[in-house]
Amino acid sequence: MSRTTNKTRALVQLSLLIALEAVMAFTPLGFIMIPPISITILHIPVIIGAILMGPACGGILGGAFGLLSMIKATFFASSPADLLFSPFHSGQPVQSLVMCVLPRILLGVFAALLYRLFKRMTGDIPALAVSSILATLLHSVMVLGSMWLFFNAMPLRDVFITIASLNCIVEMIAAGVLAAAVCKPIMGYLRRGA
Repeated sequence: MSRTTNKTRALVQLSLLIALEAVMAFTPLGFIMIPPISITILHIPVIIGAILMGPACGGILGGAFGLLSMIKATFFASSPADLLFSPFHSGQPVQSLVMCVLPRILLGVFAALLYRLFKRMTGDIPALAVSSILATLLHSVMVLGSMWLFFNAMPLRDVFITIASLNCIVEMIAAGVLAAAVCKPIMGYLRRGA
């Protein structure tokens, strides 16, 4: 396959995954609502794209995820915690921007790098599942840690632990199962030279 064809394929794949992110961000498809918290599955297309296309594309997808979450928090906030992700509502625009974008970019980069690391040690399925779970855990720690550090949003240790454990567990399970289920057949298809 020519270099131009590869670049075109990567651009199309990135565009499709960003479009999927947008649909998920602005519809109920991307969130599991369990009041008072919302559990997101928006990280899963970032992980899938990162594993299939590498850390640079993963970072781009993560950046799109961060910008979409910022737009959603600015115009469609569904809880007071969502307002912290909006540089226009939080009262601390730089911190909101960092919290929205940096952990999401790193999510994509870490997912790709972790997959490459674990693929050397295990087969495809375990590497897909473990890298997706660990990338999700790192993302959750970065986002919740940023909320705590920048906004002192969760001063009560018990509240933080409850939200972190519920969100993290559900998001990690979803990422591990869905990333492996989606990536494995796509990898097989791509390896056949389609």
